[in-house]
Amino acid sequence: MRIAPDGGLYMRRPSLPSFLLPAILLSMLTAGLAQSVRPATGTHRKGRSVVRPLKNPRALMPAIGAQSAVGTTIPLWNYSVVSPADNLSYSGSMVGRSPFFHGYRSTSVQAYLIPVIMTFSDGTKLDPTAPDSCLNNMNVANVTANSPIFQNAAFTLNGANVGPTQYIDAFQRANFWSKVAATANRYHTLLNLTTLPAVNVSVPAIDGGATNLGIIFCTWGDVDINWFDAYIQNTLLPTLAAQGVAPNTLPIFLFDSINLCDPYDPNNIPCGILGYHSAYTPSTLLQTYVVSDFDTSGIYAGDVSVLSHEIGEWMDDPMGTNPTPLWGNTGQVAGCQDNLEVGDPLTGTILLPQITMNNFTYGLQELAYFSWFYRLNPSLSAGGAYSDGGTFTTGAGPIC
Repeated sequence: MRIAPDGGLYMRRPSLPSFLLPAILLSMLTAGLAQSVRPATGTHRKGRSVVRPLKNPRALMPAIGAQSAVGTTIPLWNYSVVSPADNLSYSGSMVGRSPFFHGYRSTSVQAYLIPVIMTFSDGTKLDPTAPDSCLNNMNVANVTANSPIFQNAAFTLNGANVGPTQYIDAFQRANFWSKVAATANRYHTLLNLTTLPAVNVSVPAIDGGATNLGIIFCTWGDVDINWFDAYIQNTLLPTLAAQGVAPNTLPIFLFDSINLCDPYDPNNIPCGILGYHSAYTPSTLLQTYVVSDFDTSGIYAGDVSVLSHEIGEWMDDPMGTNPTPLWGNTGQVAGCQDNLEVGDPLTGTILLPQITMNNFTYGLQELAYFSWFYRLNPSLSAGGAYSDGGTFTTGAGPIC
């Protein structure tokens, strides 16, 4: 793992020449590792997420705080905590209102789900609004909008009944359960979802390509993250302003079977970045946004797990700049990391039991609690746990 030029974290994989990929997948088939269109559990590649943090946050924070106070950017609350891991003080900002002060308050943020239709130079189109034969002819956008990320479901986390509510709100309530349990269900941070018409993006050949092996997996695409992120900031977000997308909302860009590359290399596919959240300051106002894949290709496991990962991180680390004592060697992190990215320590771990609603069984990712990162003992969270599925029963341990 190393730091990307934009501050994101990523891990490089050895290059795999594209001409070898069909042979490798065919060998998987003949070895009995995959007997259907979608590979059997355990044969998937492990995807990962990155963060593209706000640049120069220290200088911008006074202005951002003022923006949040008058509602021109997303609502934010600040925290400061001394970690017993190193006896140092750590400060940061989260979305919503403080559970430590007037913990009965609820917050709603307007979220816009923006399906992204990717068209590649060979004519291949991956459309999250179209019926997908690899998703029983459902479409990714509808399945996502109807998921527990945006719709109420019953949640009992670490023994605490924190629902019915949306998943990330349930996580955040359980995250600070010792502070909000007595508020008679009055502490919430909710997303008010509107699905916008799909946007069409043509991917230059130099910045991406599609793969269709026609054997085991369905079609997937690889797109350069740096090219696409610049396209979001310079083209998509300015265009979407006419539909209400603004700094005080959360735009969510949704793919069907697109994974991102840093950089794109046709000899090293699939690339494996399935989502990210980011923050920047166009016209001096803080704008946050989320980008997420919904994989139907079978290359990666999961459906809305990536989106739950990213929105959980947006909630607790909206600018990608909340510092923590060093932690690591868990989830997607091989090495050490020092930020409050609540999905990274448990990437690939699905919250159980899974939730079935609207005729679909959803794979939500388990998320790590505030107390895990700062090694608080006892934990502030529901049941004294350190992650919402109970995988972590103690803090992150000694400084990495």
